[in-house]
Amino acid sequence: MTSATLPLADAVELVHVVRNGFVESRTPGAAVVTGPDGAVLAALGPADALVYPRSTLKPFQAIASLRHGAPLQGEALALACGSHRGTRAHRDLAASVLAAAGLSAADLQCPPEHPADPAEVLLLARQAQQDGREYAPTPLAYNCSGKHAGFLAACVAAGHDVRTYLDPEHPLQREVTAVIEQYCGEPVAHLGVDGCGAPAAVVSLAGLARGIGQVASAPGCAGAEPHAAAAASAMLAHPWAVQAEGRANTVVMQRLGLIAKLGADGITVMGAPDGTAVAVKALDGGSRAGDLVALALLARFAPDHVDRRELPGVLAAVAPRILGRGKPVGAVRLAEPVRQAVGAEVAALVDDAVPGGLVGPLVPGGRA
Repeated sequence: MTSATLPLADAVELVHVVRNGFVESRTPGAAVVTGPDGAVLAALGPADALVYPRSTLKPFQAIASLRHGAPLQGEALALACGSHRGTRAHRDLAASVLAAAGLSAADLQCPPEHPADPAEVLLLARQAQQDGREYAPTPLAYNCSGKHAGFLAACVAAGHDVRTYLDPEHPLQREVTAVIEQYCGEPVAHLGVDGCGAPAAVVSLAGLARGIGQVASAPGCAGAEPHAAAAASAMLAHPWAVQAEGRANTVVMQRLGLIAKLGADGITVMGAPDGTAVAVKALDGGSRAGDLVALALLARFAPDHVDRRELPGVLAAVAPRILGRGKPVGAVRLAEPVRQAVGAEVAALVDDAVPGGLVGPLVPGGRA
């Protein structure tokens, strides 16, 4: 069994960063589209490439928590599936899950963190000063605190040890592995440690897409596991809790009704209600490629579930901005392998929707 993700030689170009008409950067990687039956519909690079899905596994981890009795529903369940920004609303929601289980932030084993928004950090620091205490980061602000709160709620409900809830041999973590293997349709190839301290599974890119497709289709599938249907429904009903207002995952779910989840180190997944799903891995670990490539592939392979009236606005909202003195001077563009996979019509739609600003040279033939 290989102990590495796909090599650069097997990767394809996913996107280009174009600044003033000059290709400044290229993002290599791989992407896979799976259909409602889990079969591979399209692959850019090797479909069987092994990856750490990182936080894109959170819906599966939430399903495991539900199986062990975690009383998660609505916003709390969406938070358990999400990678939030540590806003006050996110922190308070995670704290409420813990309080309902008779626990507190002190029981969380994810690292202490500052909120992602500097303005939130400033508010917390001022509040600490007013209260006469020293400001310190809190694990409630860590982007995985909802998942960890869900883990702990499940442990309390099932009578498991709350002190060892991150141990790979803990009953809850063994359930997480079982869920991943069931939904992705393959054994976990490797197990490491995620940034938050939870076990991090390795699966193939195709397996990841297949699993997300099953979760995305669960609300409309009579034979689906109720816990999967609950997780997908919560994400779509409360997308703010999955990431934050104005952030890419939240925008995609709000405006297109697609399940969308990012993961660290260049992983993005999206799933349509019929079970068609995409998994993208940027080999450089960056985030520029994921949303544009996933949306373009779903527009091509699940056209009945991607609203063409809404898509341009969503693309414009989630596309990385290429700026010069604060103004657009370029754009992130689909690379040729992706353009061929999605077809000329979808590629042109993405080009037109993504704000390009000044995409030509400042002076023809001169220096840009």
